[in-house]
Amino acid sequence: MQVEPAPSNETRYTLCVGNGAARLKLAEAELTLSDEGIAYELDGRAGLRPFAKLTGVRLQAVNGGPRSPWEALAELTFSSGRPLFVHSSSPWGVDDPKRDTVFTAFIEDLHRRLVAGGHGPIAFRRGIPEGRHRFLIVVALIAAVVFGGAGLMVLYIGLSGRAGFFEVIGPLIGVGGLGFWILASVVKSAPGTYDPRQLPRDIFPE
Repeated sequence: MQVEPAPSNETRYTLCVGNGAARLKLAEAELTLSDEGIAYELDGRAGLRPFAKLTGVRLQAVNGGPRSPWEALAELTFSSGRPLFVHSSSPWGVDDPKRDTVFTAFIEDLHRRLVAGGHGPIAFRRGIPEGRHRFLIVVALIAAVVFGGAGLMVLYIGLSGRAGFFEVIGPLIGVGGLGFWILASVVKSAPGTYDPRQLPRDIFPE
């Protein structure tokens, strides 16, 4: 009787990745998840990055612009070597619904293995670092003053009768939409921690 081989515990995902170096175009790589770690090839170097050396996972929403869907980014840091950045977008940073699905599956699989593996202490963070978030808040406040003033000016022109309703409603909607987008950027990017058993799906790609 022939014995069937044991099923592999590996799962492969093709996604766009980086290691923190400046890139005009993101690199595509096949990421192989196993219970031991994550294997991939990038910039001519290949190998297994063991979960035993994984020190942190950061999930971050990436703003694609006022008229673009939100993307997501996972930053994996290790006790040695460069970090690994895994993107939900296409190589040129634009939305690709198929990649969104693959990214979500990768993140779910990764966390299942980390929870089940009982590895050393790993910091699970969401959002951008605190320093960058404080800078983003300052930029948002400046934008609120500038565009809020512009909105009030348009409203004053409309109420004074110097422009009709349909002439001012468009600019007002545009200013309001931009303000909502800026506010959403601040909220989604807020730094914090999360439980790896309960993923922060509010910052997953749309």
